[in-house]
Amino acid sequence: MLPKDRVQQLDVDSRKGCDAIFNANFLEDIPEALLQWGYSRVLLVASKSLASNTDRISALQSTLNSKLVHTKLGVGSHSPYADVRDIAIHIQQLQIDCVVSIGSCSYSDASKIACLLAANLEPGFGLGDMEALVDKHRGIADHKDGRPLEPRKCRLITVPTSLSASEWNAISSAVNSQGKKQHYGHWDQGQPDLILLDPELASTSPERLWLSSGVRCVDHCVEILCNPKSGEKGYEGVQVHAEKGLRCMITGLTEYKHAKNKKEASQEDNESLLKGISECQYGSREALTGLLVWRVPMGPSHAIGHQLGSVAHVMHGITSCIMLAPVLRWQAAHLSQPHYKKAQAGILDIFNETLGWQETSAADAIERFVMALDLPTTLQEVNVTSDEQVREIAEKTMTDVWGGGNRQMEFDDVMEVLKSAQG
Repeated sequence: MLPKDRVQQLDVDSRKGCDAIFNANFLEDIPEALLQWGYSRVLLVASKSLASNTDRISALQSTLNSKLVHTKLGVGSHSPYADVRDIAIHIQQLQIDCVVSIGSCSYSDASKIACLLAANLEPGFGLGDMEALVDKHRGIADHKDGRPLEPRKCRLITVPTSLSASEWNAISSAVNSQGKKQHYGHWDQGQPDLILLDPELASTSPERLWLSSGVRCVDHCVEILCNPKSGEKGYEGVQVHAEKGLRCMITGLTEYKHAKNKKEASQEDNESLLKGISECQYGSREALTGLLVWRVPMGPSHAIGHQLGSVAHVMHGITSCIMLAPVLRWQAAHLSQPHYKKAQAGILDIFNETLGWQETSAADAIERFVMALDLPTTLQEVNVTSDEQVREIAEKTMTDVWGGGNRQMEFDDVMEVLKSAQG
């Protein structure tokens, strides 16, 4: 059994008292946290498929017993406003003191935003009240009536079953009724009180979800490394964390895939699977450290991917499988700053060294890696074929939180990248 490893989520003052436990056991660690905090009114937001296909959720419900006030099974992909509101209304009405989220990033994002809204909007608020908080130019809701949003009043425990890594971020996203992904929160508040990384629970996730969300983490590492800010003086730690995260993700995903490919898995194969999952979970933290500690933002792959997901209903992670390589090709062809060339060369070296390859471009290495995981690399493979869809994705990208402001691409550039990804 892998040893538990309890750490502060990030090495910054705002995360003091906010821990993460690697190699956790959620059935032990959730009750222990509630006992320590003295909380007894729990709202559980849990994966519907996990509840239907395993006994893990029912086991937790039995363990929590009378402390469990309400259970919500199922959150839509990309955290639709309706699901966020439903959680928030229950927090308000049932006087919830702790929310427990078990599932992919759609679950953790919905729970983080719901806790925030429950503290800032009137009981019974509507979807329009949510949207009214969003600064339309920046694509984020962090103020109300000119003042910063109040921090949530309840505790939050997240147990991720994918690798999209939103649990580490204080800022979260949800999709409005027009299919636009909006962001909520502040850099220094909104993170979970406790993150539980449980490899055994994560092993129940569908293989495609785990692998594609892992590529999402690869996307985090790559776009942070490619951001020119990461090469500036005083930002040396950014590159260290992102490169470490990238190596962890490549190694962990490869080990996971090899174990999954075994038709008759032995005990040794199962141990290898859990080890690969744990390696990926460590990597997911490293992948976001540059963003969360140094504020080095993501780039075009994330901006386009957000809107590809919300407009065309492409799941988290798959968006990165499709968009990251084309974005890197565009950067290599159009951006003349030395940083981009140096960053892509470093990324290529990590892939070649880790996997024993001899690829000649970062984009080709990433595309080969995605294909080795049996994941899609073109828009055609996810049924995005119409010019109208492509144009809508590009338009929404221009006001995405990672696409607006000091962006690398203009509208025509985004269209060029999308067309190159059509397949």
